[in-house]
Amino acid sequence: MKRQVIVSAMLMAACGGWAEVSPYAGLWVGTVGLTTVNEVSIPLDADNVPRAPDPLRPTLTGDRADLRLIIHVNAAGQASLLKDVAVINRNLSGNLTATLADIALAGSDVFALSLVTDPALYAEYPMQRATRFTSVVFDFGDAQATRVLDALVSNVVNYAVATVALKSNTAVDTAAKRNQIAEDIAATVKTWPMGGDNVAAAYQAFLDSVKTAIPSIAAAASPTVGAAGVWMQAAKDVAAASPFGDTRAMQLVTAVQAAGTANELTNAWSTAAALADTGNTVVRLLSSKDAGDALTAAVKYAAANPGATAATLVALPSSTAVITAALISKWDDKDMRAKGALDAMFAAVATAAAAGHAAEDILSDIQEQAYAAGRIALAEALSSLPAVRNAPTDGYTAFVTSAAYTGNAPEAAARASASAALIERVQNPLTYQTTMWMVAKAAAVNALQPTYAAAARVKLNELPLDGAFALGQGDARFRLDVAAGEQLGAAGLTGQIVLPANFPTNPFRHRRHPDHTTGFDITRNIRLDFDAPDAPGLIPTVTRGVLTVTGMYREEFFGLHKPLGQNQDVGLRTEGRFELNRISTIPTLNGK
Repeated sequence: MKRQVIVSAMLMAACGGWAEVSPYAGLWVGTVGLTTVNEVSIPLDADNVPRAPDPLRPTLTGDRADLRLIIHVNAAGQASLLKDVAVINRNLSGNLTATLADIALAGSDVFALSLVTDPALYAEYPMQRATRFTSVVFDFGDAQATRVLDALVSNVVNYAVATVALKSNTAVDTAAKRNQIAEDIAATVKTWPMGGDNVAAAYQAFLDSVKTAIPSIAAAASPTVGAAGVWMQAAKDVAAASPFGDTRAMQLVTAVQAAGTANELTNAWSTAAALADTGNTVVRLLSSKDAGDALTAAVKYAAANPGATAATLVALPSSTAVITAALISKWDDKDMRAKGALDAMFAAVATAAAAGHAAEDILSDIQEQAYAAGRIALAEALSSLPAVRNAPTDGYTAFVTSAAYTGNAPEAAARASASAALIERVQNPLTYQTTMWMVAKAAAVNALQPTYAAAARVKLNELPLDGAFALGQGDARFRLDVAAGEQLGAAGLTGQIVLPANFPTNPFRHRRHPDHTTGFDITRNIRLDFDAPDAPGLIPTVTRGVLTVTGMYREEFFGLHKPLGQNQDVGLRTEGRFELNRISTIPTLNGK
């Protein structure tokens, strides 16, 4: 912990305190101490009668389990759970002996550092000794890949079982007839269209079509009338065809219509482009080294030239380079988000420098004031650019377009499930109607083990959390302190981790044990509730909410144990206190 505090101090010095609109933006690293769990054993009472404990109320343990928690909050206040993150300096050039202290002494600021969660991006930064934070208790992949494969298997099995059930007894009385039925079912399934699972392509097709309609959507009286109504129906069709209900097209139509009603058309274009920016490219550009270099050059020029204006700063070589990059857009250069933010930054620098010159301040003071003004303007722009959270990941898109999924997977699942259903019907004529679906499903899953393994390996670097990261959000009481029959209040942050059965780190898997090559699906429901600034029992401190936050961490597991409770809907529950320390105010992940 001591090393973490030292690293935190050096990082904060290097970052200089980013002036964000969200007061919690940055990287938070800390510890959770789990001290309560719900009981699963059923002891006997004095009368030798089994008495199951209440699974809804975790009880105190004899020891404490500590785990590391890493959360990032972006400038718009959106929180994400991280399994690891590297702090990389973008200015180093192969200096392997440089330490964080060296970085701070060299005058590096927030634009010199990046928080990188994707190891595939490491090669894009200079070779160096970097600081990396990781938590071994959190690992997650993109569960959407496994879910879409599950949906495919269910559809195939339903069709195979229904087809087999309609056959007469004489149609299935020989092996040759059964084989032919299985082949016919597989041949039919092979013709099914697979393109609907490519959510990214479906959404991109909608974007390509809607571009020319942006002005008419913006001018509509409401999202349900005129051109907006027509395109809203098209957006609903996109959502209905999506295997996991992609509603971005609907959000786009609603947002464009609202932006056009309340503001001018330029804002409508920018709103549409924001929802199309699934790679968060504008935010990464505004947080890039190029943007930082442009700000630094503008500050130096404005401080040295009393007559400098926003126009002269925009015309500087470093400024034109980053503005050119900002104008590269899929929206015919009508997306003004990045350029608008940069223009605001240069204008703030020019205004602050002019004020300093008018007051006859010394050069260093003018530079400091102009630099601070530029960073504030840029931070305000970033806070208005939330990341798209419900878009399919690149890994998901790669999977649903891969040969493992689009090749013979449907056909293989159909053949295996049909064959198993036919055998079950012949061998168990009295019970096959209740067991055929289960047998067919197991056969299909077994036949697609390599495909399931590929789906399970689809990575996810950040897990988006729903809710708000802020002091006082949620109910930070222990469940033991909640009166019987009373419910906890609304949560602060929530998230769900899914470890598919074939996920590489599924705890049930063991590569050297033949019975443990496949695990069980595990779901982890996570909840964080934050203490209020004046919560009872807490020692007042000026760092609360600025450098530290505390609260209650809860987690419920499904898949490690049979469900508990009368309705069999309660998992293994644990909870304990957490403390997070803000070690960086960098509001963007994977900045360029």
